[in-house]
Amino acid sequence: MRKPLYLLISFIFLASCGGTKYNCAELKSIEKIPTEILTKTADSISELRNLAWKEKEEMEKKGIMIDFSFENPIFFKQNCNSTTELKATYHIIGSMIKYEKVKVRIIGNSDSFEILKKPNLSLERAKFIQSVFIKNGIEKNRIEILDAKAERPVTMQTEKGNKENRRVDFEIITE
Repeated sequence: MRKPLYLLISFIFLASCGGTKYNCAELKSIEKIPTEILTKTADSISELRNLAWKEKEEMEKKGIMIDFSFENPIFFKQNCNSTTELKATYHIIGSMIKYEKVKVRIIGNSDSFEILKKPNLSLERAKFIQSVFIKNGIEKNRIEILDAKAERPVTMQTEKGNKENRRVDFEIITE
């Protein structure tokens, strides 16, 4: 009786996050975001950046150093190379639609346990996000991919910390 249960559990695992290229969310299920939403999001973030820069300048005059970032990472479930949680990409895609000279570097990361079983997982994550950008009208030549594997942890290699290490980061590149 144990064998059928083991086989059923194994099959469920493989079906949920196991063997397909985009195993946790299929790229074809990701819809193109309306351009208006993307550009409005980019404008809103731009306003926030301007306010933050002014605040940063004022604080630095007082000798207080602060830092901020608007390129939020995209997080992934363990052993998955895709996700439907893509709102953190909207302002970047919107900025790239508005400003043709803006490019992006997409950096795929994984945790130290995933990389042992799936050495290309971090690269697959970056390529999935690249596909989302392309699906929303960004030319491939404006997107760089970097495979960081598990070499850029943001926190300790614990179960909780690894959730933050399973991510894709962004760097904005301007000419």
